[in-house]
Amino acid sequence: MALETTRNTARLKIAIGVLCMSMTVLAVIVQFNPLGPQGLWPRTIHGIAAGSALLVGLAWIVRPWPSRLWAIAFVFWADTATAVGASMCSQPASQLGATNHLALIGIFAAFLLGWRVLAAHCVFATVVITALTLWNVHTGAATLSELYVYNAPAYSNVVFLPIVIQAVIEGVRKSIRRNAIAAHSDPLTGLLNRRGVQSAMRARLRREPRPAVVAVFVVDIDHFKEVNDAYGHDVGDSTLKRVADTLAAGIRQRDIAARIGGDEFMVVAFLDRSEDVDTVLGRICDAPLKTAEPMVSISVGSAWQYSYDEDFTFESLSREADFSLYEAKRARQNHNGTRACTCYPGYPGAQGQCDTNTCDTSTPRR
Repeated sequence: MALETTRNTARLKIAIGVLCMSMTVLAVIVQFNPLGPQGLWPRTIHGIAAGSALLVGLAWIVRPWPSRLWAIAFVFWADTATAVGASMCSQPASQLGATNHLALIGIFAAFLLGWRVLAAHCVFATVVITALTLWNVHTGAATLSELYVYNAPAYSNVVFLPIVIQAVIEGVRKSIRRNAIAAHSDPLTGLLNRRGVQSAMRARLRREPRPAVVAVFVVDIDHFKEVNDAYGHDVGDSTLKRVADTLAAGIRQRDIAARIGGDEFMVVAFLDRSEDVDTVLGRICDAPLKTAEPMVSISVGSAWQYSYDEDFTFESLSREADFSLYEAKRARQNHNGTRACTCYPGYPGAQGQCDTNTCDTSTPRR
């Protein structure tokens, strides 16, 4: 969960733990209330449920933030313990009143677990409140109209309120997601922008084991300004989109494609071997660029490094790839351990080739 990355997690853990333990205190008070459980077995079962709340509360405070599976298990326990504790009370008013504590569990599910878990909780809570109501009517403890003043607030607090909260939360989440996508995406091509690449890199290296090699390829459309001047911005935009589509279609699912400037693109590849850098570079140059006239060429600069090097940073690697692109523009090849080429994708006989004899790709850039 995103909450795990914030400093508020520890405080929220403590708050949940204290709420759980407060249920134990309330249960002890109810044990001595005339409306509470009466008799050995009801008191014992009620006490066990209360004691479990104390243990769970301590676990929340001293243990790390739970996984999603354990959080769902917590909701299951809390629903069950609350329902059992409520049913052990001796009077309809105290039984239905106790079910209002289920609202706290619903809010927990709404904020942290999503609508599916909340839906299961609401169904369970509805069954519990309805069953207690019908049982008391069946036993003659109260009439349906008498119980209305207790079960109506219970339905409102336990079922409807969390649903409303969930609806608001989902709306906010979607809005945040749309804003995040807009902030990290290029509106013309749909690829990531420079900020999006940096965010995706951080997530990729944090979420999965580090790949052996990270390779950055910077792609530039040659003489793009002349294309815009001669054919107009509509043709220029169309060319940018087609180049973007070609790059996106040619990468693997775990790699990254982005537009980082006006006519500049980037591909980040996560590789197992340094020898695979040539393969990716060739795939970029050999991709069929399906553009109408005018014919365009692209220049590609690349740099790679072992991700476990002490001095590895994505920013420095990007600068090396930019420098390689500059060299590609200037001399079409360089001798710094980086790779560069110029190619005319999609046009037979005009395919550019990288000079593999003059570039040492067995050693990463330094």
